[in-house]
Order: sequence, then structure tokens, then C-alpha cells
Amino acid sequence: MIATARALFALCLVALMSCSSTKITDSWQAASLHRSDMKNVLVVGVSGNPTNRVLFERGFVDALASRGIKAEASFQAVGDAFPTRDAVTGYVRRNAVDYVIVTRLGDTEVTKERVPEQVRTYYTGPWYPTYADYWNTVTFTRDSYVDTKTTVVLTTSIYDVRTEELAWVGRSKTFEVGTVVREAGELAHQVVDRIHN
Repeated sequence: MIATARALFALCLVALMSCSSTKITDSWQAASLHRSDMKNVLVVGVSGNPTNRVLFERGFVDALASRGIKAEASFQAVGDAFPTRDAVTGYVRRNAVDYVIVTRLGDTEVTKERVPEQVRTYYTGPWYPTYADYWNTVTFTRDSYVDTKTTVVLTTSIYDVRTEELAWVGRSKTFEVGTVVREAGELAHQVVDRIHN
């Protein structure tokens, strides 16, 4: 019995860990891009919030490293200031970088749905064991409310430094706004998985 409960708990834990609130909705890839060519990558997170940028880039770099791709965060390469095109281009020209991955906020979608009032009655059991036919009931009422969901759309682009052309682009949706920074690693894994060899 205890072994079964432990196995069930472990299965639920794995299921929860595998759930991601970030999903790539669509992507395009140039025929010239191969995952095996991605040896040295610069990761640029375009954000007006410096803290979010640092955390996002670190998460992305760590995830790429776990897939065998050497990557560097732009905040380390070009500094803490907002990563401008000139700063990134200058760094890339002076260093051995094959690809630049840029992720930026594309849009924020807000949806509202009215959830109706709900009334439920629960039977809690007999008052006393000898009065088996007399059951206690409890009624709960949940008021109606408006459920608001905010979805953040991110656009991730991969540029080939050699040709200075776009090699891959994809849009992803993060369904929990507060997790955008924490989902950087998951997004990185999904991007790598989408790149065909």
C-alpha cells in the first residue's frame, strides 16, 4: 500500500515537472541551418527590465549548455546597458560567434471569461452511527467572477553571423506572465528541438 502511494506520488511529481506553461506555436527554418553548426552562440534577451534580461539570458544559456551548445549571455558580452544592434554587431565581429539568438516580447494577449455562480451540496455522513438514515448536508456557494488570463507572446530569432541572415524564427506563448523569466530554459530546449539537422 505504501509502495503504491509512493509510486503514485512520484508519477504525479514527474507529470507536474514535465508541464510547461510555454509552448512554441509556429516556427520557420532556413535550409542552411543545422543544429550541429551551432558551436558558439550569443544569447540576447530584449527587455526593458535589466533584471529580467539577466535572468532570462542566464536560463537560456544554461539550457543550451546542457544540450552541448556553447553560449554566452549578452549582458556579459556587451554589458548591462540595453543591447543595441550596434553593440551586438561589434561584439560578434570581434569574437568567434556563429549564431545570435534574440528573444523579444512580441505582444500580450488578455482574455476574460465569466465563470457562473456555482452551488454544491455535500453529504457529510450520519450524525450518529445508529441513525444511518439521517445524513448531514452542507451547501457551498461560489459567487460568479471574471477569470482573466494574460498570455505573453515571445518572438525568438536566430541569425547566422556569417551571412547576417535570419536562419530560424519562432513564436511562443507563455500562459503565466510571472513565469516568463523562469521558462527561459524550457523555451531554449523547445527551440533546439525545433531545429532540424
